[in-house]
Amino acid sequence: MRFINYFFIYVISITSFLMADLLKPYDDQYISYVHILFEWEQEPDAELYNIQVSTNSDFSNLILDLDTTEILYIFKDNSINWSTRYYWRVRSIFSDNVYGDWINSYSFRIRNSNTGNAGIETSVIDENLYYDGLTIMGDLSDDNRSFVYDKNGKEIWNDFNKNFIMNHINEYGQISGCSFNNFPAYTGSVINYDNQYLWTGPDDVYIDVHEVKSIPNGNYMGFVSEYQQGPIPIGDWTNLYRALGYDADGETIEFPWYGQAIVEWDENSNEVWRWSPFDHFSMDDFDLYGGTWWNAYFEGAFDWMHSNAFYFDEEESAIYFSSRHLSRVTKIDYPSGDIIWMIGMPSEYNTGDEHICTDLEFTWQHNVHLLENGNITLFDNGNLSGLFGQDATSRALEFKVIDNSYCEMIWEYTLPHWDTDQWDLFGPWMGSVQTLPNGNKLINTVGAGGHALEVTSDQDIVWYADYNITDNEEDPGGNYRTFRIPSLHPNAYSVIFNDYKNIESELGIHLLDNDLKLTISNESGYKQLYSYAVSDSQGWFDSIESQEIFIEPYSEVQLIFDANYTSDMTNFYFDIEPVHHAYDHKNYELNVYRNQILGDINSDNTVNVLDVVILVSIILGNSEENPNADVNIDGMVNVLDVVTLINIILS
Repeated sequence: MRFINYFFIYVISITSFLMADLLKPYDDQYISYVHILFEWEQEPDAELYNIQVSTNSDFSNLILDLDTTEILYIFKDNSINWSTRYYWRVRSIFSDNVYGDWINSYSFRIRNSNTGNAGIETSVIDENLYYDGLTIMGDLSDDNRSFVYDKNGKEIWNDFNKNFIMNHINEYGQISGCSFNNFPAYTGSVINYDNQYLWTGPDDVYIDVHEVKSIPNGNYMGFVSEYQQGPIPIGDWTNLYRALGYDADGETIEFPWYGQAIVEWDENSNEVWRWSPFDHFSMDDFDLYGGTWWNAYFEGAFDWMHSNAFYFDEEESAIYFSSRHLSRVTKIDYPSGDIIWMIGMPSEYNTGDEHICTDLEFTWQHNVHLLENGNITLFDNGNLSGLFGQDATSRALEFKVIDNSYCEMIWEYTLPHWDTDQWDLFGPWMGSVQTLPNGNKLINTVGAGGHALEVTSDQDIVWYADYNITDNEEDPGGNYRTFRIPSLHPNAYSVIFNDYKNIESELGIHLLDNDLKLTISNESGYKQLYSYAVSDSQGWFDSIESQEIFIEPYSEVQLIFDANYTSDMTNFYFDIEPVHHAYDHKNYELNVYRNQILGDINSDNTVNVLDVVILVSIILGNSEENPNADVNIDGMVNVLDVVTLINIILS
């Protein structure tokens, strides 16, 4: 087998060849996005395809009329609106510009907008420095929702009443988060842009809303609360607890503490690994300044850690995780669970005496993330920044841990607060920081009702969004995390077969030589890993049980399989799926025919004396072997094939 990489090209997908049909959107499908992925099957002998989209069933009002060589097209025109029905159809265009019949005609409906009349106000300050793409946001307010919007604030996708809080988008475009539908059965979950559940946690386990996602080994990881009895420390709250009958002396084990275990599940939601904070953290370390013990008085349990983020580093096999109420980021070895280091506040603040990098002075942080260069980013909420003589200040940080012992600040951005003439962007809860491919930072804060900022390395704001996503003045929005994504539909890909024809009612691939060629095209903005398998009924091709291949965004790869003819026809089987979007599995079963013209040795679609000359030369050993030379298909190339060939010419 040979692999040939080709240049960028727009392409789309295909499924079976029993009869060409439209695939996506299927007929009468409800969808909750306005970047529409159209996909249809490959037709034999087609050179082009004509796709039309209309607002009415007779196609008298076209909003798209396009000719393409591909079998997939993503329509991103602003003419697609929410709460509207559309119609679409496709026909083939053959040689000499001959149009075939319409393959079919389907309709689809766009659901309602999720942001409603409030909308999202955006401003592009510097178009040249803005990093292009779409933005996805998880809204952890009363509405509990997620949606995607473009740089101008237009809503592109929503979760359509999944009550889904997006908390992570990985490098392959997987959407992870928590859904509050059928609570608690569907807490930790992974969905796609068609709002299908791809994975959910165990029905009897509440997975914490802050973080759940797939990890490199194909399993899933998230936080689950664990409880253990502990003491009530002495403080301003002591008498309140004593009034309830507790000793509250800082020593008596009498009150429930809870922290977050890191738990790993397999694809079937079976637990396979667990890290417990009670086994590794000291209960002598706890928050004294953030009001957590006052909250515990009313809640009946102490929120010891409030862990809210983790990052799994495949290269080092380590986990970085954030414990908000300890103002701590911890690196642990996987799977041993041993602590490698802890970053936190100085020991005098009672949150630990084994911390490194105490000069970073972040408090109550969110969204710890490891960059490819080994640097760490996080959103410093800064709830306790007053302890360091600062005004209430939130920051976006990037720093490097050196020799597991000290840190170097790489980049720091302090969000404007109420002492300035700009917005009050202090974000006391939630928040995120994403490093974009161009070096800019996308910063998310609940400050001033919820904002996202794109900031350059020189700290210039080039774009911002104002989340006017709720009419509740007391809860103007709870934008948990915001990420810039390259595109919708990370599963967009196609497979197109060369020489797919219908000759004398023989539908399939008609090989002109001994090479079967197909092209896999990644039509998403994400790099994707594809797994495929190959086999056939007559043993023409080497069987491949599993092979993986990476394809860059908007790129294609051609695969070539060499045929070893043992008959006139074989059944060819090709299975493929994007490894990280296995729900879009495609399988093909096609008839493959050897050269359709018996005796055409030189594959020029004509049988004449030139073929005799080449055949004789092959027999004499003066020319390379040719699979078409066995004219009488007896497994040998000799003078009997010459006789058969001459008879074909004479007849």
